[in-house]
Formats: sequence, C-alpha cells, structure tokens
Amino acid sequence: MKKEQGIIDQVLDGGMDPEQRLALLQVIESDAELKDDYDSTARALHAVKTGERLPASASFTNDVMRRLPRAKPGLGGRIREFLFRGRVLQWNMATAAGAVMIAALAVIVALRGGEAPDSALQEGGGVIVTINLYAPDAEKVAVAGTFNKWKTDANVLRKGENGYWTISIPLQPGDYTYMFVVDGQAWVTDPNAEAYRDDGFGNKNAVLRVKT
Repeated sequence: MKKEQGIIDQVLDGGMDPEQRLALLQVIESDAELKDDYDSTARALHAVKTGERLPASASFTNDVMRRLPRAKPGLGGRIREFLFRGRVLQWNMATAAGAVMIAALAVIVALRGGEAPDSALQEGGGVIVTINLYAPDAEKVAVAGTFNKWKTDANVLRKGENGYWTISIPLQPGDYTYMFVVDGQAWVTDPNAEAYRDDGFGNKNAVLRVKT
C-alpha cells in the first residue's frame, strides 16, 4: 500500500521529467485498483485547490485564555477538560476497552447523568485514533485524508454539546495526512495536529503518526 501511494504522490506532486511521469502513469493505468486510488486522490486535491480554505489559528485559544482570570478547576472541570479538549488521542487496542469504561464513569461522575460518548472496539490489531475539532457553529464536519483516499463523506464527525466534533477511526500504524471539511465546502487544518506538511497548494495538511 505504501509503495502504491508513493507512486500516486510522485505523479501528483510533479517535479519529474516527462518520461518518468509517463512511465508511472502507465503503471497506474495497468492496475485497476491503483487507478481508482489515483482518480480519487486527484479529485480530492482538485477540490482542495479550488475550494474555500479556512486555516485555523493555533494561537487563538491561547491568546484568549491568557486574558482570562486564572482559576483552579474543580474535579468535574478537570475531568471534562481531559475528555473534551481538542487533541488527537491514540489508544492501543489492548487498552481501549479499559479507557472507554473509565471515560464513561468519569462522565457520569462529572456530569451527573450525562451520556457517555459512544465507542467501539475494532478487530485486526489496529489502533483507535480519536480526532476532535472545535466548531460550534458548523452544521457538518468530516475528515478527509490519505487513510480514506481523501473522500469527504467517508468519515463524518459527531457533534457534542460542548461544540466539539469527534470521531474515532481504526487505523494501521503509519503516517497519514488529513484535513477537516466543514459544511462540505471549507477545508480546515487541524490546529492541534502534532505536525504539518505542505499540500502543494500553499497550505498545510495535518500529519497523524499512528504507532503501535
């Protein structure tokens, strides 16, 4: 899979001589599955290039919080911060069940009857990755990336009462790039990503590194 994705990336990134590009295109055309992946990625990159881009400012929240009076949060506040703050969480499959049970109990204690978020374990030895985005005014948020061939409707996030949109995706170990798609039009960079990578159109994709 990594080799095939590398061929697609080379063709779409450009920067090679015409003969080399033609040879790679012939390889893609000879493999139906590889051609389908190439077409899907090319369409997604075209949508990124021509669509509205809303780069999120990673410093916005910090700037606002510095202006607020500091107060020590109570137990409930600390639990809610742990559960709902925007970040990328990586859970090993062996510990996911215990983490879900602890999270459910913490929500009950902190919110006194509030519903725990839905979680599901997947078989196959992968890693459950939870991705969050704070977008209280959005009607729909999806995530598109190399893990779903940049399809904008394959992984739709669920909105919580606190304004955070959340999704848990089972992934195999490896490096992925992704962006959020807000209301089907605006492409938003994750301000909480661990790293970023140029997308070739003057913007940056978020980088997700999944480890075992």
